[in-house]
Amino acid sequence: MRALLPRCGCGPCPGSAPQSNALRTDPRELHGTTCDLLVVGAGVQGAAIARDAALRGLAVVLVDARDVAAGTSSRSSRLVHGGLRYLRNGHLALVREALHERERLLRRLPHLVRPVPMLMPFFRDGGPSPWLMRLGTTIYSRLAGRSTLPRPRSLRAEEAAAAFPGLRTRGLRSAIEFFDAATQDARLTLANVLGAAQAGAKVATWCAVVGVGADGVELVDAVSGDSITLRARHIVNATGPRADALRAKLGLSGADLVRASRGSHLVLPVRAGELALTAFLPDGRIQFVIPHRDGTLCGTTDVDDALPGDETGPPAADLDYLHATLGFLLDPVPARSEVQFAYAGWRSLPNAQGPPGPLNREGFLVTERLPCGDLHTVVGGKLTTHRSFAERAVGRIFALHDPSPTRELALPGGDGPREVTDPLWWRHGNRVALVRAIVAEERATGRLLCPHRPFLLAEAIAALRHDGVVTFADLMLRRLVHSCGPCLEPGCLAVAHALFVHERRWPVDHDATAAIARLRAEIAVLTGDLVAWREAAAMPPPGTTIGMP
Repeated sequence: MRALLPRCGCGPCPGSAPQSNALRTDPRELHGTTCDLLVVGAGVQGAAIARDAALRGLAVVLVDARDVAAGTSSRSSRLVHGGLRYLRNGHLALVREALHERERLLRRLPHLVRPVPMLMPFFRDGGPSPWLMRLGTTIYSRLAGRSTLPRPRSLRAEEAAAAFPGLRTRGLRSAIEFFDAATQDARLTLANVLGAAQAGAKVATWCAVVGVGADGVELVDAVSGDSITLRARHIVNATGPRADALRAKLGLSGADLVRASRGSHLVLPVRAGELALTAFLPDGRIQFVIPHRDGTLCGTTDVDDALPGDETGPPAADLDYLHATLGFLLDPVPARSEVQFAYAGWRSLPNAQGPPGPLNREGFLVTERLPCGDLHTVVGGKLTTHRSFAERAVGRIFALHDPSPTRELALPGGDGPREVTDPLWWRHGNRVALVRAIVAEERATGRLLCPHRPFLLAEAIAALRHDGVVTFADLMLRRLVHSCGPCLEPGCLAVAHALFVHERRWPVDHDATAAIARLRAEIAVLTGDLVAWREAAAMPPPGTTIGMP
């Protein structure tokens, strides 16, 4: 079978054989082998399950048809939180669990999960009752138990306006300040995959499940094009919104388990300070404005979308809605031209009746029988509770009752000294030693890869050597992660691609023109209608003559 990814065609290269320190296992090494658990889907849920099982001594294989966090797990609101709206919907157990997991992540992964003060404003022209939300945030804080985060406090209108410059003051009544946490979702997912691999799991990205038979699960390696058969006692379907598509591929014909909901986000320029904005809108939805070091994330929508194929980007209707909500919260409303990036992610919800917003996000497993073993499909689940859900899932599948080692064990990068004055530490934690070793070996790698992004040449090299990069887009989109996406200046992309070819582990994307074109195409899909939506704002109304007095 021919290779599914564009190969270099130049014969053996540094990436033509697996490296001992590389994250990705050559899928051909798995052919004819047997494992205790095959996890399909290298998003945060699948990665956490693989890590938990491997740490308990099980033989684990984690596969994905694409890259680590190529789908929903790199397209979230990037919050680690209990979820005030879930509290409002009566899901107290989920909120309590999420808040306790939030605290665990703050302690075990401090460079990637950081406390964020949240301001909830109340306006006279819509939104919830201030006293009701004061009660809610008090309960929220109590459910967190012995949290390191401060308790909520009430602010007068003038205090809220001073705390969050740009907040709409017209009709502003008061506000509440409380604390949650923020993260970088793709890096959090990668940390779980690295943890799984360190515990002994085999990780094979760009390796798709294509069927199942009596001999085992059938896969295809997208790099070599080779077919692989792998036997597994248990299979976890952690493909999120694609869960029912995988079930069908494996020959199961039951009713759909998953309902997909689209959440769109847009990115504004960096704003000063760490105070975020969260607000219940007149339509009952909740919106966030979250400062990150490289951009301000705004979202989200909650729209039913069956996702018949691969993910797309936010449609114009979502961008219109998000822009309108910013007009309700901010004054002046940001211009469309200020929106620097956008993306949409698809949540995996239970296939139940009613609007998607109130549906319970608590994850659960549905078990079905295949010719070669049991299939356990993950339905639901939250980014915040990925660890605790994985502990329950592995315990249920293998009838294990002891506490998981993940309760106390830090994720890769999460232990060691907190070097809070070093920007590299905030991206890598104690894994920054890998970057520093490269710079020590060759000082020139301490330069910026691109003047428009903060990443060093050494960071790209470390990602290529250690973090399972296969394609050029893997590197630029999901390893050198930036809220505004990769720099698309031709000169910068040429430098990055030359480095990619020099350091790559797999014979993919040799041709610069084709690789850069594929990256641009992926970004165009990721950002959806953003470019046309921004351009529409600059167009004159019909009948207007440009340049005439």
